[in-house]
Formats: sequence, C-alpha cells, structure tokens
Amino acid sequence: MTIEETLRIALEAHEGQKDLDGRPVVLHPVAVGLMGGNETEIKTGFLHDVVEDSDLTLENLRSRGVDEDVLAALQLLTHSKTEDYFDYVRRIATSGNATAIHVKLNDLRHNLERGLRTYSQAVANGDTEKAERLARINDKHRKALRLFESYL
Repeated sequence: MTIEETLRIALEAHEGQKDLDGRPVVLHPVAVGLMGGNETEIKTGFLHDVVEDSDLTLENLRSRGVDEDVLAALQLLTHSKTEDYFDYVRRIATSGNATAIHVKLNDLRHNLERGLRTYSQAVANGDTEKAERLARINDKHRKALRLFESYL
C-alpha cells in the first residue's frame, strides 16, 4: 500500500470530524505522518487514530491492503477506553516496536505543541473554561512524554 493510499483512508475515516477548535481532525494525523522518519512511520502516523476514532477496525484495514508492519504498530497505538492512559503509554514505550514508539513520540509532541498554542489563544480570548480544560490535557501530554522518554 502506498503512502497516498493510507492518506486517503485517513481522510475518509476522519471526514467531518472536528477538534476542540473546530478544525478538521485529520490535520493532526497528517501532521504526525509527516513527522515520520521513513515510509512505515509516515503511513502509521496517517492512520494512528483511525481505529480509535472511526468505525474502521484493524481487520478492515488489513482487508484494504494496509501493510502488516503498519498494522502491528497500529495495534499498539490504539488506546482502549478501559486501559489507563499511562499504562497505554508505558505499553508502547516498552513494546520494542520502533515504528509505534516513534509515531507515539511524534503524536505526543504534536499534541503538546498544538495544545500549548490553543491554550494561549484561549487565555488571550478570556475563555477560562477552555483554558482550564486545555491545561489539564497539556499536563497529561507533558507527563506522558516524560514517562515515555524515561523508558528510552
């Protein structure tokens, strides 16, 4: 499967979804994919939220021709609502799967960069409620990044 084909899947899966600022959700996985250091990381980055945030499953992706190494990383990167978030981060960090590790680091870094920018905008606009929610999310991402990096 080509990079372009994985991008098309991500675009379809996230079509119409909006983030906290009303921007298309797909911009995040595109950014994470573009941060990838090789073809597998790019493909995985594009698809990293598809199973969590759409109706597609790993089996659907397999039947569409997604590479097995990408699917293995996506399995690790898919966070179940029943799993503690920091256990999930720890699981990826200790997995030995270089693709999943690099994509999760890129995901956390992009979330934090975007979150800090959005937080600053909320503060500047006097939106205290949004700023407080974003501060909690940014704190979680900061802690996850520190935890993740402590395993590397």
